[in-house]
Amino acid sequence: MNTEFEDSRGIDKCMVETYSNRRKMSLISRVVDIPLFLHIESECIEKIGDILSQNNLLFKNVLLLSGDTTFKAAGRRVVDILTGLGKSVDVMRIPDSTIETAERVRASIKDSNYNVVIGVGGGKVIDVGKYASNLEGINFISIPTTVANDGICSPVSVISYKKEKRSIITKTPIGVIADLSIIKDAPIRMIRAGIGDLLSNISAVKDWELAREIKGDNFDEFACLLSSRAAESVLISDSNDILSLEFLNKLVGSLTLSGISMGIAGSSKPASGAEHKFSHALDVISKNPALHGEQTSLGLIIATYLRGDDWERFVSIFGHWGIPTKAKELNISKEEVVKALIFAPKTRPDRYTILEHIKINEKKAIEAAEKTGVI
Repeated sequence: MNTEFEDSRGIDKCMVETYSNRRKMSLISRVVDIPLFLHIESECIEKIGDILSQNNLLFKNVLLLSGDTTFKAAGRRVVDILTGLGKSVDVMRIPDSTIETAERVRASIKDSNYNVVIGVGGGKVIDVGKYASNLEGINFISIPTTVANDGICSPVSVISYKKEKRSIITKTPIGVIADLSIIKDAPIRMIRAGIGDLLSNISAVKDWELAREIKGDNFDEFACLLSSRAAESVLISDSNDILSLEFLNKLVGSLTLSGISMGIAGSSKPASGAEHKFSHALDVISKNPALHGEQTSLGLIIATYLRGDDWERFVSIFGHWGIPTKAKELNISKEEVVKALIFAPKTRPDRYTILEHIKINEKKAIEAAEKTGVI
């Protein structure tokens, strides 16, 4: 008994000394910006009232952003539910994601007493909503009707300025409500693009690792782990039906994690590398740019080849799910692909990728695009 008593006193003394030492040190912590709530299921739009009340979001004045098609698909229903709960809802139609449209939304927020902005629609609607609400300091809720990219929950808005797309750091939405019954009804091309954008994370993380090794770039292990695991969860999926609710649930969840990884990193680096530079270059060069996720799919194949990794694996997986692997499938010419690869480093000169590492030129661009079958 005496021994036990002495041992416990020793432990108590040690604990007191440890706590005392802790008080002399400043605690190191990290603030991570993630949504307050996330709901991914069929018919969850019908639960929007319960979702808001459960999270103590008692706002009265709502600005709802939507497109013409997406308003019919989901926006009208959201308005009906919110007005039925006694909330005042104004609707603004979003035709594009230009700076002019984004500034009009911002001006509307500034001139009114809105408590929250809700974006019901695709990438353009959500990007405009994140941009305007962030600058005016009010909360934004994302209700995606398509999942063509990871913008549904990222702290980044892609805004067109003078016909050039620019990625602008904003803020992660306070909540995401992804109704799978609505997303399932979107064109399948959008879902395929979302898969392509997500899987490009694998390439982006490798580029950031390269930038750390060669340039001493600050590297966020946690953000990259989240980004990679999000992509791999879909990559290893054995589903043959990308319209199944099980697959869509996994895809939306993974795209959400991809967006959160950017918030953790304070940068788009965990989800944007050479393949995204290639897509941004195509937006500038191509006469008929394809969907962002479709273009990053091609960029992923080429970037993987340039690293000497297994690019054929992605060609096989994309083919299995009907995702384009050839430029001609997207009405993009051979010349545009080559020019885009050469121009790509200029889209983000501060971001070191495999393109800069190998000093991409016309000869290397043609070889990579031809060997992979992209052209």
